[in-house]
Amino acid sequence: MLKFFRTIRKKLIEQQNVRKYLLYAIGEILLVVIGILIALQVNNWNEERKNRDLADKHLETIRLNLEDDIAQAENLLLETETAIEYANIFFEQFKTLRAIDNNVQMYLLYLMFEREIEVNNTGMNALLSTNGMSSVNEQLQSKLLEYYRHIGQLKRREENANTEIKTMFEPYVKANYYWIFNKTNPWHRQIEYYKDDPRPLEDIDQKLESIINDKQMEMLVVGRIYQARVLADFYSMSIELAEDIISDIEN
Repeated sequence: MLKFFRTIRKKLIEQQNVRKYLLYAIGEILLVVIGILIALQVNNWNEERKNRDLADKHLETIRLNLEDDIAQAENLLLETETAIEYANIFFEQFKTLRAIDNNVQMYLLYLMFEREIEVNNTGMNALLSTNGMSSVNEQLQSKLLEYYRHIGQLKRREENANTEIKTMFEPYVKANYYWIFNKTNPWHRQIEYYKDDPRPLEDIDQKLESIINDKQMEMLVVGRIYQARVLADFYSMSIELAEDIISDIEN
């Protein structure tokens, strides 16, 4: 090809036809420019393909991360719904809508449990650090950003609830109702701890009555109901958002 162009150029020079030579020179320059542009475009296509492939790998990691998040959120939601159920029954006893029962000891222990989701965001971090977001469609980008924004809010709600437990509920229960830690407590773990305890059972009827008449305890239980309901809503929304993103990635 180069020999062909050199031959044409030589003939034009020999003919001393300036006009034709200038037209040829311009044409040759245009061909070079077009060649460079094509090469650049091909290189851009290759880079875009590599970026898409890399983004797809990161999205697959995100999908696996989200599946783990869902499993955690489902377990936490189940536990939180149990806490709400226990707290509501407990509150009905405060309101005298339900007779006082021995399960109050179990409710007090269960409402002391802290909950925290451990989100794995390695896939999202990798996608952002490699500028892979540009290879993800805008709708999925929006959903990913919304999900991790929601997770940030969930973590703050968990922190609020756990702080209330650690600084208010748990200290008050342990300071005033230490006697719930015995084999009369129907909670299965307590039964396991005290199954070999030979000491006689303690009469706790009056002590249970003292709990129901404790207005500060009532306030703390209402606070636990509120916190648990908010967290349940957050866990449910986390599951919904994650499942929607997984569906988009798989499609």
